[in-house]
Amino acid sequence: MPILDTAAREHYHAQGYLLASGLIPSEIAARAEAAIWRIMGMNPHNPATWQRAGDGAAVHQPEHGLSVHNGLQDPELMACATPEYLRATAELVGADAVHPPGAVHTQNKVPVRGGWSWPKPHIDGIPKEHMHRTFPGPYRIASLIYLSDVERRGGGTAVWPGSQRQIRALAEADPDKYRYLYHLNQDVPKLDLGAPLELAPRRGDVLFFQPLFGHNGTANVGAHTALDDALFLCVY
Repeated sequence: MPILDTAAREHYHAQGYLLASGLIPSEIAARAEAAIWRIMGMNPHNPATWQRAGDGAAVHQPEHGLSVHNGLQDPELMACATPEYLRATAELVGADAVHPPGAVHTQNKVPVRGGWSWPKPHIDGIPKEHMHRTFPGPYRIASLIYLSDVERRGGGTAVWPGSQRQIRALAEADPDKYRYLYHLNQDVPKLDLGAPLELAPRRGDVLFFQPLFGHNGTANVGAHTALDDALFLCVY
């Protein structure tokens, strides 16, 4: 039996994204969240530790509460690639099966003081040092796995439903100018992609999204101590 029902698959293909529940058991996500705090060298119950830069952090922006790690292979994190998660991924890309990830990329936000505003949309696969081509693109599907409950304005993800069609049309209109995702991404904020939607996922939820889908992280200005933990996986 399929993991995802017909309505879920149709939503993904039409809107460019799907927020799915039930693929990651809560206890697995909780252990992965504890591993993230350990890796970052922070204590979830002691805000005085939240400005630390954990060992091996690729990005540390305390003013934004952001810590990023690349290439993590901690067993508690890798356990999030459950059979159900892998089967759902395969169903969305139309494959018989997909392989588990070899490592994960994490983005984590602790609460910070300040106002909240909508971010600008962007697409993934854009590091200038890699210069990924727009077509066929570096991945077929991306996913974010949330390891904690995310409240409104608590560092969740903003999405622009259906934006993948308009962004793709822009890229196809000028293949030479937009040969690389890096250059395409510079013009994505100029598009009128319609109203964004702020997602409020719960622990263990998975956000799947298509290539060229407009999205971005939001500021965590909540008063709670919850962390917005996301594991990023590309299936090639």
